[in-house]
Amino acid sequence: MTRIVSFPESGVDLGALHCAMLAAFSDYVVPLQPDADTFKAALRSRGFDPAASFVAVDDGEVIGFWNVATRNNQRYLIGSGTRISHRGRGLASRLGMAAIRAAENAGSESFWLEVIEGNESAERLYRKLGFEVTRKLDCYRLDHPSPDPSTCERSDFGTVANAIQRYSTWEPTWQNATETISGSPLTSFLHEKGGAIVGAGGLVHQIAASDLSALADLLAAAATVGSLTLVNVESADSVLCSLLQELGADRFIVQYEMRLSLPNLS
Repeated sequence: MTRIVSFPESGVDLGALHCAMLAAFSDYVVPLQPDADTFKAALRSRGFDPAASFVAVDDGEVIGFWNVATRNNQRYLIGSGTRISHRGRGLASRLGMAAIRAAENAGSESFWLEVIEGNESAERLYRKLGFEVTRKLDCYRLDHPSPDPSTCERSDFGTVANAIQRYSTWEPTWQNATETISGSPLTSFLHEKGGAIVGAGGLVHQIAASDLSALADLLAAAATVGSLTLVNVESADSVLCSLLQELGADRFIVQYEMRLSLPNLS
């Protein structure tokens, strides 16, 4: 018999959750097969909350999951999935409802997630659960920008994060938020008109500047650590998106950020 329980109540470990994730994402539109250490590091950096997360367990095997993070009065869906052989049984809906009820009971104000454009079944489920689109997000890959990076210098995380906050016109999504990335190995570049924060694998977590040339120089400076990936750039940021396209960046994913407002049960 299938049980829907919180992660601590399930009796399984992160290894079993990792195996379920690999199986559930084996046919995903984006190749996503992290090794165990990468999987655990991603959960940890994004604030994985075992008590807020739910799994479907059948005969001791995890067949579905909603991995949830908690920060202040907000919750965030790190990732969800169901093993291929167990789809079509309503498990995703039951897991989502369990996670939402737990968030309500804990006094959370909102629940956030992202869904890839074209993943119609997932978007349909999230809308059924009450989530609404808040904004559109683009993801880019960029090789070897050519502008002159000499106007940028490496600086400490706090200084660069403050510069970005000063010039940015939008808030980064959960996975790129300052609270998420602050404990990770990062390289921070400062320009007198802005800054950029780059993580492992050339992932640009945050970037902002007051003019186009400064943005171009920051991208060039960031590229000194390798090819760049920018995940969840707000589509409405026409300056940054246009620059990336002019530099030959490949927009490989479009996502929607979705939000569920939770009732105050106190």
